[in-house]
Amino acid sequence: MIVNMEGLINVLFIVFMPLSMLMTVIFQRVSVAYINKCMKSDGVYPPSWDKGLGGSGPFYVCAIFFKRGRIPTPLFDGHLVPKYARTIDKILAGIYLFSAIGFGTTVVLIAYFDPY
Repeated sequence: MIVNMEGLINVLFIVFMPLSMLMTVIFQRVSVAYINKCMKSDGVYPPSWDKGLGGSGPFYVCAIFFKRGRIPTPLFDGHLVPKYARTIDKILAGIYLFSAIGFGTTVVLIAYFDPY
């Protein structure tokens, strides 16, 4: 069975685009909201630049999975994020990261194999 590249890219796009959009909303509403609430009890407030649009989601994912993401920066102080991340938050963050990488790879493949 021969799989043509255009069909594969279409399937990847159909799978990863809705998954990425869905995980952006779910991770922000479930995990980020819970972690922010717990961090407020320790006196650490969420980023002032994020007003609920989901821009801080990737920062929380990096803080959960990577030690370098926990280093305080002017944009984000993520040292308490892993402390308050529940198991469901880690699972959602993993799916979020997987979908973002898959969607990014799909966009690169679309650009690379574009016939125009």
